[in-house]
Parts: sequence; structure tokens; C-alpha cells
Amino acid sequence: MADRIKLLILTHNYPRFVGDYAGIFVALQAKRLIDCGIEPVVLAPHDPGIPEYEVVDGVKVYRFRYADSDDDETLAYRGTMHQLVLSSVSGIFKFKRFLDSFRAAAFDIIRKEQIEVVAGNWLVPSGIVMKSIAAKTNLPMILSSHGTDIRLLSKYLIITRRFFGRFVRTLHRWTMVSSFLRDEILKLEPAVADLVEVLPLPHDETVFYRDPALVRDPNMILAVTRFTDQKRVDFLVNAFAMIADRQAEAHLHMYGAGPLQEKIEHLIRGLELHDRITIHPPVSQAELRTVYNRAGMVVLNSFQEGFGLALSEAMMCGAPVIGTNSGGIVDIIKNNQTGLLVELDNSAALADAMMQLLTDEALRIRLADAGHQYATDTYSSGPLAKRYAEIVKSALRK
Repeated sequence: MADRIKLLILTHNYPRFVGDYAGIFVALQAKRLIDCGIEPVVLAPHDPGIPEYEVVDGVKVYRFRYADSDDDETLAYRGTMHQLVLSSVSGIFKFKRFLDSFRAAAFDIIRKEQIEVVAGNWLVPSGIVMKSIAAKTNLPMILSSHGTDIRLLSKYLIITRRFFGRFVRTLHRWTMVSSFLRDEILKLEPAVADLVEVLPLPHDETVFYRDPALVRDPNMILAVTRFTDQKRVDFLVNAFAMIADRQAEAHLHMYGAGPLQEKIEHLIRGLELHDRITIHPPVSQAELRTVYNRAGMVVLNSFQEGFGLALSEAMMCGAPVIGTNSGGIVDIIKNNQTGLLVELDNSAALADAMMQLLTDEALRIRLADAGHQYATDTYSSGPLAKRYAEIVKSALRK
């Protein structure tokens, strides 16, 4: 890889095994960057049962240890890092050790691999490590935010502004996955306007595509989600209850997991819809492609979603989509053009939109075709990786 730019990618989420969801879009981007004159080197936390170093799809992946045993390495990959850290004093000490190990490993790799540019994913924890690197080196920095870090920044504004304020203004570029996140950060830090760029999550077009061998079921309503307050799954269930009698063949399939699953199951039983609503565990991306290709529509009615990955993936697979007029979803859905937008927390409006797609075949086809074209043009990994590579190269020219 002579003459390639050596890029260190910091992340607390990165696939640990084939089929793992953790940071899969980070891995996809890293793999695609190789074709753009970049040599990516990834640093991520270790996790039980995986190697500390490996080469995956041509990308060097280092995993730093941060505890005395595998059983104690539980901060990353589970989506509960900030809850664990903030819930107890011991959690704070564990996080400090995590950060110390992350920093030490980053400096080792910078020396060993002769890194030229540093890229971090999520302001916490990668941004904290980048701040330390910036204090001791002149390496250019690129930060990417995906949603959760911006919400935490807003929630703990006084603390985060004091800690990150000067650092973020030294970044070469700060990418956001949606215009919603860009606008949110500019409300908090207007001084970084020239640094911020919207760059959506890359999608693997070799995984998500229209499969002509599969038959679409117009009565299958699909939600790929998590059972959390943000996802508003209860409003979806209540909306389905409003149309269940009007559309006897309709069935709601939900793929996901989360802390509110038991509450949602109780709601389904209370509405006597257990034979019309099926909850499935999360599945692999290849299995998701099959599900998207069979669905009559895909629904995501969440609150202030950073992006809305389930919608854009579904569109690449040719499914018509419904989303809430909230957060990054409005980047993906142009109402009545690439899908349908509904008012947040309005089950009646959501029910009406689902009925439209259940009963109007011409509308389903029109939205599906337009959505497929838009998603393919906008979210395919090749062009997005090329743009990211341009940002990396421009960091060295600055």
C-alpha cells in the first residue's frame, strides 16, 4: 500500500464477527476507502472471544484491552455505555480505565503505523481520545457523529462545551449523518459552521438491493426497530389496532429487541392482537434484505432519529416507506415523493398512511420506485467513501 494515506479510525463499535451489527457502517466505509487511496487502520475495544489484532477485508483492526479479564470487558458493543458509566462510581472508574487504555493504544498505533490523519466516530468516547492526541501531535482530525453523541452533547451542554469547545474548533472536518444533526450542533456551537458537513451513512449495495426472485406481500407491514422510548413502538401498535378490522389480511412484523419489549408485548396482548403482530429477534443483514423485499411497506415512527437506517435500507430493497416528520428521517423521505411522512406521536395519522399503502397499489409502486432510485443514488457506499477520502486527502493539503 505504498503512497497511500495512513488513516487511524477510532471507534467503540466495530464488527466482532461475521454478521455482527456493531459499527457495520464504519467497517463498510473503511473497506471502501482502500479503493480511494487510503490505508485505514482501525482501533476498537476488545470483547470476549475475539482476537486483539486481525486483518478483515484488507483493513487492519486492533482491539485494545481495558480490563483484567474478558468478563469485565462489558462497556462497549452493548449500547449501554453511558448508562453504565453514569449509574455508579464504579462505572466512572471503569470508564476512566477504558479511556486510558484507548489513549495508550492510539498513541502506540500512531507511532507503529506512521499515521497521518486521525478519524473518530462519535464524540464520546473517540472524541475524548482525539482531544488527547490533538494536544500532543499536529495530526489533522476528522470527527463523525451519528446521533447518540449529539443527544448527549445537548443533555450535558455545560460540561461538554467546557471539555470539547476548543477541541472541536480545531477539527479539519466534522461530518454528520443528517441535516437534522447538523442543525442541532450549529444551535449549540455556531462557530463550527465551516467545519460541519452532512455525509450520510454508507449502505452496502451488494447486500441491500431489489431481489426479483422474492414476492412482495402488500399486507405485510414491517418495522425494523428497537424497543425504546425513542422508537415510539407503542404508537405503531396502536395505529395497527385502528386498521386491523378494516384490513383483515394485514399483519405487523417487528424485528428488534430492547428494554421496552415486555411492555410492548403486554400492549399487544391487551389489544388482542397477538395473532396479528409478530415480534422477531434481530437478524443478519442478508436476512434483512429478504424481509425488506417481501414487505408491503416499512415503517419507522421514531422521535428525533439521527438518521433512519431501516428506511433507507428498505428503499434500496424496493419497499415503500412511512416515517415521522422528525429528526433525520426528513432527509430520507420527501413526503409523497420517496415515501410518506406523518406527524410524530399521532397513531391516527400513522394508521391513515398505512391504509393508503395497503389499499392503493399504484401509490405503493410509485413511492417504491422513486424511493429506490433516491436511496441508490444517495446512500450507495462507493460515492460516499469517495467523498470521505477527499476529506481525508484535503486534511493533509491544509
